[in-house]
Amino acid sequence: ARDKVYVLRCFLAMGGKEDTLRRRYKENCKLKMRDEPSDNLAEWLGVTVEGGRVTKLTWPKHMIGVALTGTIPAEIGALDGVPAGQSDLRTLALGNRQTHLPQDS
Repeated sequence: ARDKVYVLRCFLAMGGKEDTLRRRYKENCKLKMRDEPSDNLAEWLGVTVEGGRVTKLTWPKHMIGVALTGTIPAEIGALDGVPAGQSDLRTLALGNRQTHLPQDS
């Protein structure tokens, strides 16, 4: 449940719109909009969930409609990471840049 809050905070802090994140989805390589926002994190646009944990965020401009800007907020490191630094997030892709985050051994 915390992952949902952190993903949404990060998306909004970088200029994304909640409606885009929770309603837009990809089907057969086409972007579509749900009638109602989804509360299922695994259905959110560009969010990959494995084993109940967020492992990848992919938010390029062509997918979300705007280029995300601004500072990546600290919450990105707290994606269900208890204690701090125990996040399962491995990849953050924003536009043409993709960042692979280091994993603890």
